[in-house]
Amino acid sequence: MQIRAYLYLMAAAILVPVILFAGFVLSLLDEAGTETALARVALTSQQLALLVDDDLSDAGAALRVLAASPTLARGDLKAFYEEARRAPLGPASWTVLLDEQGAVLVNTLAAPGTPLPVGPRPAYLDELFANGRPIVRDVMPGRYSGRLITAVTVPVQAGGRRYALSITFSTDHFRTLLADARLPADWQVDIVDGAGHLVASNLGTADLVGQDAPPQLVAAARGEKTGVLDLPLRHGGSSKTVFHKVAGSDWVVAVGVPPGFLATRTGDAKRMAALALVAALACACALASWLARAYGRSMGRAIDAAGMLGRGKTPPKLRSRIVEIDRLLAALRQAGAELRRAQVFRDSAGHERQSQLERETHARQTAEEENRAKDQFLAMLGHELRNPLAPIVTAAQLLKMPDVDGHRARYAGDVISRQVEHMNRLLGDMLDVSRVTRGLVTLNLEDVDLRDAVERAVEQTRPLLEERQHRLELRLPGQPVTVRGDQTRLTQVVANLLTNSAKYTPVHGNIQLSLACAADEATLSVADDGEGITPELLPRVFDLFSQGERKADRAQGGLGLGLALVRSMVQLHGGTIDASSPGRGGGSIFTVRLPLKQELAALAQPTAPRRARDAAPQALRVMLVDDNIDAAVSLSLLLEAAGDHLVSTYYDAASALEWAAFERPDVFILDIGLPDMNGYELARRVRAMPQFASTLLIALTGYGQLADKTRAREAGFDLHIAKPAEPEEILAALTHVHLSPEAERAN
Repeated sequence: MQIRAYLYLMAAAILVPVILFAGFVLSLLDEAGTETALARVALTSQQLALLVDDDLSDAGAALRVLAASPTLARGDLKAFYEEARRAPLGPASWTVLLDEQGAVLVNTLAAPGTPLPVGPRPAYLDELFANGRPIVRDVMPGRYSGRLITAVTVPVQAGGRRYALSITFSTDHFRTLLADARLPADWQVDIVDGAGHLVASNLGTADLVGQDAPPQLVAAARGEKTGVLDLPLRHGGSSKTVFHKVAGSDWVVAVGVPPGFLATRTGDAKRMAALALVAALACACALASWLARAYGRSMGRAIDAAGMLGRGKTPPKLRSRIVEIDRLLAALRQAGAELRRAQVFRDSAGHERQSQLERETHARQTAEEENRAKDQFLAMLGHELRNPLAPIVTAAQLLKMPDVDGHRARYAGDVISRQVEHMNRLLGDMLDVSRVTRGLVTLNLEDVDLRDAVERAVEQTRPLLEERQHRLELRLPGQPVTVRGDQTRLTQVVANLLTNSAKYTPVHGNIQLSLACAADEATLSVADDGEGITPELLPRVFDLFSQGERKADRAQGGLGLGLALVRSMVQLHGGTIDASSPGRGGGSIFTVRLPLKQELAALAQPTAPRRARDAAPQALRVMLVDDNIDAAVSLSLLLEAAGDHLVSTYYDAASALEWAAFERPDVFILDIGLPDMNGYELARRVRAMPQFASTLLIALTGYGQLADKTRAREAGFDLHIAKPAEPEEILAALTHVHLSPEAERAN
């Protein structure tokens, strides 16, 4: 007997019990189909109940927002009317405000000034104010509209008065809700309120609203949250009706389906099972024939493999359906496989050696480039720091000379101020780079008109542009270009781009700054006709310490940090920046793209910041504690000369604590790095003295990280000023002092 005959007999032996079992399975499928169809209807009922509950919950949330309105607390009903009218409600809903006696104060359905109807005090107000919780009211006729309505009402306590604030729905609202659900046309969906009245239905006219629901449904809903009933359909015929209660209210959503829906589902299952059985029989016969042919082919492959081995060739990788043949083929392939593995190993070892050599070469080149960049940066840093130190030392020696006149003294002071400001900018750039690379930069986000940032940046860079006699052309739009960002950082971005163009553009050069908006982004470009960017430098122009070729006089200055900061700040704002240049001598273009703020600027109404006092009303008693004698004495002389303040200076914490109670200063200016006790501990001890519980404490220190500011605030400091500080910043800080009546009399 051939293998094919054995396979046919095997298939028959397997399929006979399967056919018998299929009849039993079909009966189970009939029941399972009915249960599945009902489960779908139950799921639809639950989803619709959740949809209604979400609608009512959204109304409650909107009411809580309106209840917190300052206009209601002030009793400004006209302003509250406008605020409620602008609330994002549906087209078939409006807001109603009643006082404690039930009088209608606001109805957004009525035009302003329209007389509102007067009626008896609603009975639900007692329950509303007693429970203090929102209530969902049943179908009722509206006082003003005259239509059947429902409402969600919350109690409100505002301005010492109690109100009942409602969002009122026309019954068309829920009818539209059911229509949007896109249910089958022969399904009947009803929404029933707690009193058993119909709120909305997807079948029938709007006149059905307010009619009584089937008593069986009302009775069942009072005892169960969900259930299945046999109820007649409104247009005739019986139905399976599944109801589900709406959470947070006594409302019920009932979904009724005709019997044909259930029969269709079970009939489809039976037909599919019968087709599957017939297909199984056909597949069994086809599989038996295919396996017989496959076994024949396997035997042929084994014979061919033996012939190839006899001719000295490696047999290909083959598989059969017979274990013994597979073992024979595996033995024949083993020799060839060993040869292939040896060859692959040799090839892989050679490739790995080549790859390792390339990686080592690349790593060495990268390390050399980074080392060169580090050496170049250190050289530039030394040069940039020595440059301002030379005029500072010269100016200091000039001030020490006897009989120096006032003009020379003022000039020396201006030199020291300018050079210190230059060093402060260098240190600030390095600190900014450090904060950016460590992810410590925090943006103070607000609505920013990029035109304002451009104007501030132009004002900052104007001295450099005038010094190099550049012509700056501004192309700004007439309308605001509003983005969501940090005003200071965006100004820094534009200023750095202008400074970069000014440095690398020859005297009497041209710089063009353009600002435009298209689609959903703002585009700012800075173009110049300067030295340009070489193709080698262009891909890394935004990298740290990356700079173009310097001339011997190093007239450009800087550390190569500006463009790296620009890219980091732009990326923090969700934007992009790119540079383009035709090459050396062809100028360059830097383009910044930032996402526009989508909302209309008129909708944002930020509160105006409080204005600080321009100056302290009287001279103050200031205690200055700093172990740097030169810094302490110079600051005390500045405060005495600029503000006529009485300054007492100490160089250690112990002396300051000893004399603080006697001198009773109005403000303390404390260094942090003191020799005997750090400034944090000194601030805590000063705060512990009752007479200084509310005295202004200012930390003047070189520790300027975010963690240092947090620690200073925890120690009791009111303000934190990083060294070197501008005199105007310190004098402005003294305006925060609020003198007590005793201190004012003492002064």
